[in-house]
Amino acid sequence: MLGLIMSQLFAPFDYAVGTWYMRNGSLSHSGVQALRGAVTGPDIKCSYSGLTGEGDPLVADINDDGLNEIVFSSYSPATLWAFRGSDCSLLWSYSLTTTSWGTAAVGKLLPSEPGLQIVATDWNANVFAVRGTNGTLIWSRVLDSPYLQSSVAIYDVDGDGSGEVFIHSTSNIYALRGTDGTTIWSYPASGRYNSPAIYDVNNDSQLEVITISSTGTLIVLRATDGAVVYTTTLSSSQGSPSVADINGDGLPEIVVGTSGGTVYALRGTDGSILWNTSVGGNVRGTPSIYDINGDGLMEVVVGSYVDYINDRVYVLRGTDGGVLWSYMRTVSWEQCLARKLGDVDNDGDIEIVITSYGSRTGTSPQFVMLNGPTGTVEWTYDIPSNGLEGASIADVDNDGCMEVLVVPDWISSGGLRIFDSPTPITDCGVLGYDDPVSVNEKKPSGYYLKVRRVGDNITVETGRDATILVFSTNGRVVKEVRTVKGKVNMKLVKGVYILKVKGHKLYRTLIVK
Repeated sequence: MLGLIMSQLFAPFDYAVGTWYMRNGSLSHSGVQALRGAVTGPDIKCSYSGLTGEGDPLVADINDDGLNEIVFSSYSPATLWAFRGSDCSLLWSYSLTTTSWGTAAVGKLLPSEPGLQIVATDWNANVFAVRGTNGTLIWSRVLDSPYLQSSVAIYDVDGDGSGEVFIHSTSNIYALRGTDGTTIWSYPASGRYNSPAIYDVNNDSQLEVITISSTGTLIVLRATDGAVVYTTTLSSSQGSPSVADINGDGLPEIVVGTSGGTVYALRGTDGSILWNTSVGGNVRGTPSIYDINGDGLMEVVVGSYVDYINDRVYVLRGTDGGVLWSYMRTVSWEQCLARKLGDVDNDGDIEIVITSYGSRTGTSPQFVMLNGPTGTVEWTYDIPSNGLEGASIADVDNDGCMEVLVVPDWISSGGLRIFDSPTPITDCGVLGYDDPVSVNEKKPSGYYLKVRRVGDNITVETGRDATILVFSTNGRVVKEVRTVKGKVNMKLVKGVYILKVKGHKLYRTLIVK
């Protein structure tokens, strides 16, 4: 059985669904995996020893074999790796020039070639584009200066079929051609850890590149040509932005943490400040955003590094930035670096995946699974005298359930590990995917939405005549049909879809295998 993920060329905008194409899983950096899992503890499905790093492992079908692979750029050895998702065996590897710190990205750079392509960076500001089919080099180039620790984003912003590559280097923000790596545009802005998000933040029907400079300026540029949309000066630097409608007004906001310990929520329309909350320490990681307690409102999840001892993860209300709860584990070193969100064990609650450097202090555990609504610990994992940093959640083995992937921090050992259910489980389902496609309206009398499969046909019932919109997981309408006497049959290829009654807040998620 091939898994559930519809063939995608680029990361989705809002939430990952099965795959994990870039840092924090989506172009908005939300950190959310919509596919549910069945992971109830640290049961290791498979592993690969001998690599370290800092970034997220990526999960996608990179060679067009119908199965997902795992991609990771490691600190030591300085290598880009591709593993089979089924058993963690090595597919191929490509040696980088020197240490790799950031998260690579997967996307379609060469429309005429099979598979997807991967872009990775290294410490000396080298950028490498590699084929997913066999790991051979497409192009490489050097950016302006070394110490590059930013992660990569890939998306086809001009609609020519080839993804553009976006990187915030030490001195500039770049848009590079995916086919050959040449510069489309650049914008002068100091950076280092500052990874760009891609989103239409101001509702002008054009995509923007959103990042923050090392001097503390939020920068929003038009993605196609680098024109400045607006900038906003914040109190301090080092954060990376996430984008979501956090207050329910129907418009996206930008959320970013800073090295001074302040979390900002800014209106996407103009960059004005909606709220700011000081949690102390250094909030340099990417915020994750979702309704983690089921109250119908978004929450913001951030980690604060203080002094190796008093580091915490905070859950903030999206409406006003108020603290709902916080979690601390003593002597954890840069606590809570991962902060990935999803229903990991299919219990109906969102879990929060967090990691921390255990190796710097000798403390353990380095991996903690928190219950999202309460902040209580569900389970932990420990590698004595080692640390874990990078983490992702995605369907590595194409069984319709997500798994949890972790890798060691840059000075530890141990390698890639995949946590999965100890017994085979399939078709875990998908979180209610209402945010990108719903409207604010009470359920009208007489309308409903039922979806069932009969043979090769999908039967949809709406109660009354209505128009059905069929969305892909990245928000694109792939089909629009009209029900007759409240019913319609349709055919869909393998994939994950969101079916919605046009004009009404009625939606269902459908997996077609």
